Amino acid sequence: MTIPGTSRAIGGGIAVFIALVIISGCFVTVGPGQRGVLMTWGAVEPGVLDPGLHLKIPAVQTVARMDVQVQNSQDAETAASLDLQDVTTTVATNWHILPADAEWVYQHIGNETALVNKIIKPAISNSVKAVTAHYNAEDLITHRDQVRAQIEAQIMAELKPFRLVVDSVNITDFHFSSQFAQAIEQKQVAQQRAQQAQYELQKAKVVADQRIVEANAQAQAQKLLQQTITPEIIQQQAVAKWDGHLPEVIGSSGVLPMLGNLSAGRENRRSGE
Repeated sequence: MTIPGTSRAIGGGIAVFIALVIISGCFVTVGPGQRGVLMTWGAVEPGVLDPGLHLKIPAVQTVARMDVQVQNSQDAETAASLDLQDVTTTVATNWHILPADAEWVYQHIGNETALVNKIIKPAISNSVKAVTAHYNAEDLITHRDQVRAQIEAQIMAELKPFRLVVDSVNITDFHFSSQFAQAIEQKQVAQQRAQQAQYELQKAKVVADQRIVEANAQAQAQKLLQQTITPEIIQQQAVAKWDGHLPEVIGSSGVLPMLGNLSAGRENRRSGE
């Protein structure tokens, strides 16, 4: 036997639940960094829903949320360089959807997953291949900033028609074949050895030049010394250094030759007087 009050309570609860479901279906929330795309019976309505609470018709209208914040796509693309070397370039691309064009992007391309697979990745691949083909493999390393700027410009040009903005492009890595990497290493070693040999040669030349300068200076000093020192000056220097003691061994003439010369010099000066 059913209690009338209980039946009414159950019926009232069901009615409230249905009402809540219907009411909740009338509202949709778009979060920060998102834009809502309103669809009626699956057809995209013009315009976008900004962040906040919005009304919609339950079971008739739905809302797709599109992320308009900066997103990152990183891909490793293998391409042939100008000298026909296989180069794998890892590129990280930061991009975002123009908020006002979220409805157009969803209608013509789809959600973010479809956008990455259909548009972003092919654009990165095409750009890397196009730019890499204009450089020798080794030049990709030495002109890294220039290569990055050209890849970025190429990606921007390819994504602009799809209402996408490229915030930045970075090359995170270049990968070459093991044979080419070994050849580059050997070349660098050879260059370092050549630079060291050139340094040693320059150092030896400087030392040789210094020795030549020193030899010339010594020769010039000897020449000047010979021109300025006379026999009389030599004798005067010898007398100045003599301590007044005669050596034990003297010459056959009975006097030291130098003293004899000095005596002769004195006699000559006396006769002149």
